[in-house]
This record gives sequence, structure tokens and C-alpha cells, in this order.
Amino acid sequence: MRIPEIKEYLKTISPKRAVLILGAPGIGKSQVIREFAEEEAKRLGKEFVDYSDDDYYDIIKEPDRYYVFVDFRLSECEPSDLLGTPRDVGDAVTYKPLMWARAMSKAKTGLLLLDELTNVASIRPALASVAYKLVLDRKAGFVKLNGGIRIIAAGNRPEESAIASPLPAPLTSRFHVIDADSPTVEEWARWMDEKIAEWDRRTLGYLMRFRDEFIKLPSEPETLDPYPTPRTWTWLAEELVDCPKKHWRVKAIGYLGQEVGTKFAAWLNTPVPKPEDLLKNPSAFSQLEIDTKYLAVTMIGNYFANEKKVATKDIVPFLRVIVSE
Repeated sequence: MRIPEIKEYLKTISPKRAVLILGAPGIGKSQVIREFAEEEAKRLGKEFVDYSDDDYYDIIKEPDRYYVFVDFRLSECEPSDLLGTPRDVGDAVTYKPLMWARAMSKAKTGLLLLDELTNVASIRPALASVAYKLVLDRKAGFVKLNGGIRIIAAGNRPEESAIASPLPAPLTSRFHVIDADSPTVEEWARWMDEKIAEWDRRTLGYLMRFRDEFIKLPSEPETLDPYPTPRTWTWLAEELVDCPKKHWRVKAIGYLGQEVGTKFAAWLNTPVPKPEDLLKNPSAFSQLEIDTKYLAVTMIGNYFANEKKVATKDIVPFLRVIVSE
């Protein structure tokens, strides 16, 4: 399923059904789940709360008022974060309830995100077992979540991540499983325009030219070298807006890795005629090298979008040249 379609599809699933979304790293699974939660809260007329313990007493006091969103990156958790901590009550030992779990037992609506579920299973079995129980029984320790709380997990398939592993069959059978396809460059660009106020569209020009570098997953399970995904391209596109030229290369490598980052930085430094000059002399576009043409088109797009004085008729001759190429 396409990432943009997932939010609409989740509306058709009962909150009582646990969902598992599988897809490659960095393609927007966690983001689309959060966006769904925010939009569902709005549809239900609830106040969205990105839970912290500071919100606990407000939620307990008015449980009908809030839509509670709890996000657990399982790779950062301990079993006690999901289960509670044991305490001596005299002749027995019980688990001290967690505030987030109590909040979700009272709130009528909300969403619990268990991220990296398939990854944590292979490296932290004890934590995975606790997460499984949470999905199977809808309980954190002995605290039962309200029936209106959604449980949605996200993870990677083994072929997409060297540390991902299959789930036990009884657990998988409790999930409604959704395969999330990696977004296209065009889908990513539309999302950027909707969600990001200002971003450097030269990244889009590069990706339109070199589509196979949108996502390049590492071959080894452990690495210190970053790699390109929609997530890292997003971060880079945001930060390039006000980034001095002298830092372009370091920033690109820092988000995309040595190979793609170096190539992208070199592409950024390709000499390109000024947008004003190309609009005045559109035929000059035909004389440019292919890589320069992609860069020129994105720069013209930025110029046209940001310069309010430019009239539509002023860009038509240039568009005619592009179409004829």
C-alpha cells in the first residue's frame, strides 16, 4: 500500500484490532501513524495529547476530553517501560502501574505506537516478549487499555533490515498486517510541500535525475555511515535552505553517506545560469548539460514560487523550451 493511502485505510479498522505496518527504514511509517492519530483526534473532536507524565493528571481528571498518543521506540526501551516495576506489598510482589498505561486505561480514545517491533525481537528478546504480551492481551502489566485505544506497531521485514526478524506465528495472527511501499520521489515532494514550510527543491531536481539514490539501504547490519532514505532527504532539504555553501558537502555526507553525499554536493556546485537570465533567454537552456538542466529547472521553480513579481506569461517561453527538449 502506498504511504499516502495508509491514513485513509486505517479508518476502516476497528480500534480493537492491532495493526502492524511493515516497510523499509525511513520511508515515513511512524510519521504517517502520527498524522493519522492527529487527524483522528480532530475528527472525534478530542484534544490531541502527545503523552508525557506531565499530562497524566489532566487526562485522569477529564478522560473524555483527550486523544492520547504514546510513542515507544522499542529499541530505546526497557521491559519495565511497558510492564511496570515490581514492588513488595507484604506477602506478595506486584507490578507498580505505569502512568501512561493508567492514562490509556481511562482515556476513551488514543493510539499506542510500538515502533521497531521486528527489529527489537532479535536483539532484545526480553523486551520483545513484553511487547508481544501488550499486543496479545492489551495489558501493560495488569493494567488493561481502554477499548478505544488503538495499538499500531511498525517494523521492517528481514529483507529490508539485517537486524529484523520474523515474529512468532501466534503474534502475527493477532495483527492486521499492512505492507507499506516506499514512496516515489513525486509522493515525497508532495508531502514536503504540504508539511514543510520551506525546503530546498534542488534536492528534488537531483532525485528526479538520480531516482535510484532516493533509498539506498546499507548491506551490513551495523554501520557508522549514514544512508539515503526519504527521512534523511527530508532533513537535508530543510537544512539546506539557510546553509552556507561552504557547509554543503559536510551536510550532504552527514545525512546521505560518503558516496551519495559527495555526489550530491558536487551536483549542487554545478554552475547554473541565474533564473532571471534563463527567463530572458530561454534558448540558453538547450545548451546546458543534462545534469545542469535538472538543476536549472528546480532553481527556476523556486524562483517562480518565491518571486511574487514574476507573472505567468514570463515563464511560458521557458516552459515551451523545456517541453521541446
